[in-house]
Amino acid sequence: MKPNSKFEVLIVEDDLIVSRLHKFSLEGALDSEVNIVDNGKEALEYLDDVAVEKQKILVLLDLNMPVMNGWDFLEACHSRPYIDRLVVVVVTSSLYSDDNKRALEYPRVMGFYAKPLRREHIPQILEHPEVAPHLS
Repeated sequence: MKPNSKFEVLIVEDDLIVSRLHKFSLEGALDSEVNIVDNGKEALEYLDDVAVEKQKILVLLDLNMPVMNGWDFLEACHSRPYIDRLVVVVVTSSLYSDDNKRALEYPRVMGFYAKPLRREHIPQILEHPEVAPHLS
């Protein structure tokens, strides 16, 4: 049985196949709205429009994207009024340990995974203390 969630998921990913795979995996694991945008700029525009209405938003964030990359997105989010409602999990093709360390320096980043997410990563993400209390 899928848990009922009080948050939505936003996938920020420019690779169509990876974004669809992540959406399918997450929709299969929980009853939550899952949206996809192609880059950080689209994610900010989306969040600026809807984040005030949402309790929590789980963001699966790629780092390497055109238009606005994940680093720029994280910097821009820092000054947004909804920053405390975001739970960010970096899902990237970057294997650099420095990227992992840098990402985890952002207070809202709760994890760092290689893409695509594997099946066993979904429960790890959903059981994180920032996410799990919002599942009922």
